[in-house]
Amino acid sequence: MSLNISLVLPCYNEEKNIAFLCSEFLNLPFENERAELILVNNGSTDNTKKEIEKAVNKNDSSIIIRLVNLETNVGYGGGIYEGLKTAKGNFIGWAHADLQTPLIDFLKLYRLINKKKNILGKGYRTNNRGFDGIVSRIHEKLASVILGVKMREINAQPKIFNRELLSQFNNIPFKWTTLDTYILYTCLKNKIEIQTIDVVFNTRKYGESKWKNNLFTFITHIVFNVLYLFKLRFLN
Repeated sequence: MSLNISLVLPCYNEEKNIAFLCSEFLNLPFENERAELILVNNGSTDNTKKEIEKAVNKNDSSIIIRLVNLETNVGYGGGIYEGLKTAKGNFIGWAHADLQTPLIDFLKLYRLINKKKNILGKGYRTNNRGFDGIVSRIHEKLASVILGVKMREINAQPKIFNRELLSQFNNIPFKWTTLDTYILYTCLKNKIEIQTIDVVFNTRKYGESKWKNNLFTFITHIVFNVLYLFKLRFLN
């Protein structure tokens, strides 16, 4: 029997979040949906892999929990892509593994778009303020100017689409968060419908953020993304 939904969560040193993530997913108000949670251990140096294995072995639900283990870290986009390649759901997508994205939003998006094939569902953050908000707005402005299309809330999670669309994403970048830019731009360029729901990002409770709020990270992020934007627009 085929699955309806596959959610990929890339995990790098998220040992303290794994049990909570699995519990949250298993307790979503599924009705007739058949779902799987794919936890990608992306070269973690802590006990993330052991915690995922523990969750897999403990699970006796009809909802599936699976481990994809990567011995070395292949980047944010790379980790997600390795998970997507193994996904068995008709609709596939991803969110963050830091508990900042309520997993119920993934189910809401699925129910919003599951009657269509040529569509992307994504979150739209309503509380993206402060330093992160400034970085996001600058990124959006630069992306919109360089790519020639209006880009909004590029990195907002979750994202979900019909698995048939995966074949159109044939040049997925592995480094940093450029995957989200690539997916959104490809959809806009190819006139793929985009549906959004309002989402609120929560504060991380456990573990350390991979994003550092400082000037060096900001400058590095902007330079790296500008170079990628030009590559995406003119070299792909």
